[in-house]
Amino acid sequence: MLDDFFKESLKLSGQLRPNYPQSLGNKADNWGNVIGRLSSNIPEIFSAIYGNISGTKLSIKNQELMDYTPGYRLIHISEIVEEKNILDSVFVKNDCSEIDVVIPLLANYSSDYICYCKYSAGEECICALMHDEGELVLMHKSPKKFLETICELYKQGVYFLDSDGYLDYDSDKEGIVGSKLNPGIEYWG
Repeated sequence: MLDDFFKESLKLSGQLRPNYPQSLGNKADNWGNVIGRLSSNIPEIFSAIYGNISGTKLSIKNQELMDYTPGYRLIHISEIVEEKNILDSVFVKNDCSEIDVVIPLLANYSSDYICYCKYSAGEECICALMHDEGELVLMHKSPKKFLETICELYKQGVYFLDSDGYLDYDSDKEGIVGSKLNPGIEYWG
C-alpha cells in the first residue's frame, strides 16, 4: 500500500520535473542492510522508498532535481546513517522515552528533518525536527498520511515550479490542504 502511494508521488513529481524520478537512481542492493542498522525491523515506509530508489545525494549537481518536497530531499541510502547521526546530535530527547525509533526520511541543507517515528506501543508517525529547536513536531499520524498528503499537495497545485525551475509551494494552500488531510494536528494550523 505505501509502495503505491510512494510511486504515485514520484509520478506526480515527474509531471512537474520529468527528470526527477530518474535522478533518484535505482534501488541499492544493500538498502535493507543499511536500514537494518537503524532499526531492527525495517519500517514499511523505508521498504516503499528504498525498495524502489536510492535517493538524492547532498552533493547533487543539478539543484533543480534536489527536492522531493520543497526544501527537502529524499536522503540517499548511502548518506542515511550519517544523517541519522546528525539528527541524533540535535534531537533533544526530553520526555521521549515512549519513542523507540526515530529515522530521518527527508533532510534540508540546515539539518532540519522530516522523520519516521515509532512509539513503544507500536504506533508510527511522521514528525518534523528543526535543528535549532531539537524537538519532534507531529506532522502526520501515519506514514500513509505522509505520502497521501504529498500526493494531494502535488495534485492540487500547492507544489509548483518557480521561474527558475525549482520546486516551490503556496504556504497558505499547503496549510489548508494539510489541515484537511491531517485534522487536529497543530503543524498544519
